[in-house]
Amino acid sequence: MGDPYNSYRRNAQGSADFCAPDLVLYDLDADFDICPKVGVCVWVANQGCLGVGAGVNVSFYEEMAGLLGTVETKAPIVAGAAVQVCLDSDMEVQNGLVWASVDDDGMMKGALNECVEDNNTTEKIPLCLIPK
Repeated sequence: MGDPYNSYRRNAQGSADFCAPDLVLYDLDADFDICPKVGVCVWVANQGCLGVGAGVNVSFYEEMAGLLGTVETKAPIVAGAAVQVCLDSDMEVQNGLVWASVDDDGMMKGALNECVEDNNTTEKIPLCLIPK
């Protein structure tokens, strides 16, 4: 087929061959008004180039209590978009540190193939601080 060295037009431009979602969490926030019960929310953003459907697991943990609960996203998250998930629990925590993890079934196992797999957890924030 013509000149084998002139293959510019046959090259894939912006190909999605290596495209995947990349879910990250931000703005983890605790509701101190309901302490010592647990109320936490976090935003799930998709920094990748493929979307994900609804039902992505987000698990919330506390340093001493362990797993507080797992919540599924209610809407799809297209590339560049974000959704908020919240957990309200009757579990009581005092002077705790809480964090969240996306694509986590509550047993530290994920179901999605992402661009970056090690950016799915937030920093720890204080929860239900009791003055001494």
